[in-house]
Amino acid sequence: MKIIPLTFMVVLTLAAVLVSLQVHFQYVNAQKVGDMISPVPRNVTIPNTDKTLVSIVPGATFLTDTAYNPNPIMVNVGQTVLWTNDDFSFHTVTSGGLGNADASQIFDSGLAGPTALSSTGKSYEYKFEIAGEYPYYCILHPGMVGKVIVI
Repeated sequence: MKIIPLTFMVVLTLAAVLVSLQVHFQYVNAQKVGDMISPVPRNVTIPNTDKTLVSIVPGATFLTDTAYNPNPIMVNVGQTVLWTNDDFSFHTVTSGGLGNADASQIFDSGLAGPTALSSTGKSYEYKFEIAGEYPYYCILHPGMVGKVIVI
């Protein structure tokens, strides 16, 4: 009779360890995005549209570099990127990387206010004025990472 509760506890402990490992690997992957701004090639042409759309995909909470679609995204200097939360969870679009001193210094949808991506259909936009590579992540789910390349 005591074997069943013991087995149950072992299964619960194993599940907790696996979830912890997944969170750890998401954190590690978030750190591999790169520097805030770095040179990009000048031989690429991007169509000049008013806004370039990025979706925070359904189930993004459990994803890494596929949580934002498309990813990476390339835009011209002066273009605006519009992120839309197509997931049911609260997310952010925050420049930099988890733990970086410059995190959120360039753009951040925030955790409150009109730009917060608190529910499905909410959106946030940012106009990129300087060429470079801009990694970003979700403060609430740091394994979610993306990159905007501005040429």
